[in-house]
Amino acid sequence: MPDLDFPRAIDAIGPEWLTRKLQGSGALPAGGRVARIVAEPLGQGVGFVSAMQRLRPVYEGDAAGAPASLIAKVSPVDPSSRQVGEIFRFYQKETGFYARLADRTPVRTPQAFGVDYDPSNMDFVLLLEDMSPARMPDQVEGLTLEDAGRAIDAAAGLHGAWWGSPELPGMDWLLTLNSPEMKALEPVYQQCWPAVVDFIGDRMSPYARRAGEALAPRIGALMDLAFEQPRTLMHGDFRADNMMFEAGSSSAPFALVDWQIVMQGPAAFDLAYMLSGSLDVATRRAGQDDLIARHHEGLVRAGVGDYSLSQAREAFRICAMLAWCWPVVAIGSLDFDSPRGLALFHAWAERALALFEDVDGAAVIP
Repeated sequence: MPDLDFPRAIDAIGPEWLTRKLQGSGALPAGGRVARIVAEPLGQGVGFVSAMQRLRPVYEGDAAGAPASLIAKVSPVDPSSRQVGEIFRFYQKETGFYARLADRTPVRTPQAFGVDYDPSNMDFVLLLEDMSPARMPDQVEGLTLEDAGRAIDAAAGLHGAWWGSPELPGMDWLLTLNSPEMKALEPVYQQCWPAVVDFIGDRMSPYARRAGEALAPRIGALMDLAFEQPRTLMHGDFRADNMMFEAGSSSAPFALVDWQIVMQGPAAFDLAYMLSGSLDVATRRAGQDDLIARHHEGLVRAGVGDYSLSQAREAFRICAMLAWCWPVVAIGSLDFDSPRGLALFHAWAERALALFEDVDGAAVIP
């Protein structure tokens, strides 16, 4: 039975509970305790479907080795944001990843000091390592090709490690890209499309508008087509705001955070998702072919032998069209209460439109 005695709101996290969690994880000696907590907000426009704070515990007694700060993440207060998270099982998946898969995944992730999830209502709380002062790139500004290459190397390691794993089909909590829950994106996309046209329609080419409309009733079919590619573990939200560089370890200088959308599917999705939203259009066009080849080379180094570069390029094309769905749903369903959030989704939408037009994504819609 899961332990359901955990705080359900970010401001409900108290010293006694935090002491218990840190001691239970081995991060705080038995002779120490958290006397009080100093909470700090994180940056605006970060964390759309969860509430997050940086916690700085003030200790008493023996606190040797205890973290000076950590990140707390809980269910959001905003009902529309929470609805998105519940529909797509974000909270179940992220807690499941940290509890079951993080220590088996060859990409650096924050250490989890506490993982709690209530399946009856999808409340959750995560206590994670604070990876500052690692460098988090600004997605609005976009990744450099150098940083994009480092991210691609890490993605190839992740994908290669889980490539065709016989364990994946048995992980029913870990959705597949073409699961019924993911195919629920289709009616959500249809509801959100008018808001997207209002938001960015003046910057849509006739091709892009036709493709966006044609995709609306065919998202499920496109997911099935994408899932014909070999199965692996995908991060699912592989974008600049979830990446950490110079993360304090010479052996693992790149780290990946926010595993709410982790799922099973084609490796090309993470690649297309990153290129569709995290590089400005000119940078992406200059490096796209090399980055696809670099990812494929990384898979080969990881032992993947049944996947050609031509397959990788075609899978990327399919996933570039599919990746467009994510900014559509975000723009149409989330409440952006910060200028940074608005700027992010303006940039993301424009970049995703340019990518699927560049690869003629409309031609792959079944």
